[in-house]
Amino acid sequence: MQFYEKLIFLQNLTQVTNRMLAHEIQVDPSQISRLRTGARGIPRNRDLIKAMSSYFAKRCNTEYQRQALSGMLGIKQALTLKKDQLSEILYYWLCGESAEVGRFIRTFESLTFGNPAAGIPADPFRLNIDNAVYYGNDGKRSAMRTVYQHLLSMEKPCTIYILSDEADDWISEDIEFSRSLQAWGLNLLYRGFKILQIVPPAAPYNLAFESLTRWLPLYMTFQVTAYFYPRLRDSLHRRTLIVVPGEITMTSNSAAHQTISTETMLTTDTRLTLAFASQFQDYISLCRPMQIIYTESQGLMYCFTSFLSFDGDRIQKLPSLSAETAPPELMAYCTEKQAHPDLLKLSNLCLQELTLSKNSSKPYVFIDLVYLASAEDVKSGKVPILLSYNNVDSPPLYYTSETYILHLKNILDILDTYDNYHFVPVNPRAQKEGTLMVKDGHRVLLVRGFHPVSVLEISQPEMIQLCREYLYKMAEQIGYSGINRAKIISQIKKRIRELQV
Repeated sequence: MQFYEKLIFLQNLTQVTNRMLAHEIQVDPSQISRLRTGARGIPRNRDLIKAMSSYFAKRCNTEYQRQALSGMLGIKQALTLKKDQLSEILYYWLCGESAEVGRFIRTFESLTFGNPAAGIPADPFRLNIDNAVYYGNDGKRSAMRTVYQHLLSMEKPCTIYILSDEADDWISEDIEFSRSLQAWGLNLLYRGFKILQIVPPAAPYNLAFESLTRWLPLYMTFQVTAYFYPRLRDSLHRRTLIVVPGEITMTSNSAAHQTISTETMLTTDTRLTLAFASQFQDYISLCRPMQIIYTESQGLMYCFTSFLSFDGDRIQKLPSLSAETAPPELMAYCTEKQAHPDLLKLSNLCLQELTLSKNSSKPYVFIDLVYLASAEDVKSGKVPILLSYNNVDSPPLYYTSETYILHLKNILDILDTYDNYHFVPVNPRAQKEGTLMVKDGHRVLLVRGFHPVSVLEISQPEMIQLCREYLYKMAEQIGYSGINRAKIISQIKKRIRELQV
């Protein structure tokens, strides 16, 4: 869809006239008219698009509007997003950018750590009948509520087995239930329960990222262990299986195209729950770990060291200049200031990354999508040195004009020496987003940038490929080869001159 088509859709959906929108974003109504007809393309002033997005998000109050918006965006969570979150999604949609991976990155970056919230209040209720059957999507939601209440009635927490690759319409079509479900999970984890999860396949990709986004707050409690099935799965059979061995099981089956649940069974029969638990264990024995979360210094060092040890093309989006392009003098400065025993080892690995890539039989492509800080921000001491983020025990270090110039000059030398290295300046918004690093065919690292640093490592091949495509699309939209490479070099030289004033 073109920008004008999206604008017409939103105005019709929210019953906003040209004059109303113009008044809200403080422009002449004729400008809105030209945008609607396509006489003018997407506004270069992105603040106008942000203002539009915020206004449309406020006007989407009814369930009908949210459902229509969900269908247009292809994001079921649009039904349940808060207004500020919906505003952000609309902004990226109007700008024509892919929403799924970017929204996932921003969700991870905005998460807070510590004990999960207690969740919504609910009365414990122990299911005393052996078997019960629930019908339709309403019935499935009722079954899930019953499972939650049953777990609340247990005296001791335990491990919950969860597999669900059915269509999630039964969750997303009920706004209140969707919000409650995450709170229930957090509440159980807060009470000491643990979850063993087999994640759904990463196709279709928008549903895969919706599921991952929904689960992120639970993953960050470190009480959920997630696995994925590494081989091809059939495109017909789907299943939901939630088991607490010896206590309760919820299960349902469907065909891949089904969005309405036919029947969901609950059982508290001990032998039957143990049989379902055995099925789950047989399945998980064929799976591999999907993600690991690192927050401690030793774990972070292991994570980054392992990532650097893999061979392959690399593409990453960063809020500041990369550690791999840092000059040795800057590396020495960081190790001296922070005195971390493993930082020198990591620094050396970073310095070797480009050299080893060039000397291999097939030089690997290395693409840095980086926010090139303004001279004012550098001079004000607002730009962090990314290498110093690897030490969770100390606050990050910041560039001075001299050290930033030193780093930029080293990048110019690298661009002159290594044809397989590309520097791609991105817009200022990237500074506020988390770091996404992809080593093709091996790992994705999603780094939560502010102190203390945390890293989500993903090893599911399909998710790695999706993140890779997301970053490559971003790089290609900006341009980084041929004449664009020459323009980027000129841009770096200009920034050096500005810092020397």
